[in-house]
Amino acid sequence: MAAVEGMMKWMQLSAAEKKGTKIAMARPARSGPALPQVVGKVLGRIWCPIKGVTWKDLGENHFLFTFLQALGKWCAIDEDPWMFGKNLVIMVDYDEEKTLEEIEFTYIPIWVRAFKIPFRMMNKVTGEAIGHKLGEFLMMDKEEDNTTVGQFL
Repeated sequence: MAAVEGMMKWMQLSAAEKKGTKIAMARPARSGPALPQVVGKVLGRIWCPIKGVTWKDLGENHFLFTFLQALGKWCAIDEDPWMFGKNLVIMVDYDEEKTLEEIEFTYIPIWVRAFKIPFRMMNKVTGEAIGHKLGEFLMMDKEEDNTTVGQFL
């Protein structure tokens, strides 16, 4: 993580871009009381283990998180999904041009494992077909030699 933070240090970002790299919004997928300070303390230790996060309750189970380490936002958004108290927490990029009602908390990237697939069908074409059937195909694991044959696809 330190290496990526070091690389980001040399990027020519405006103040607004630097601010944008550290802010994201969250909403638990299921309704019910979720205290932002509890979510922030627990998940904040994972997202930003050294400096932590700050948070703001936006009401109706919506939270605004500010990550005090550059890699924190990447971890929260790109390394999801996150669970808190048996509840899925949906993370999205902060967009200051939108109202809370306009921000969509509907997309959650997940890993899928498909078992009992014939070896001849263990390839990227099959992986993409499964991904598109479930939603949007993002990526799949491949071996160093680009093969995908294994216990599952």
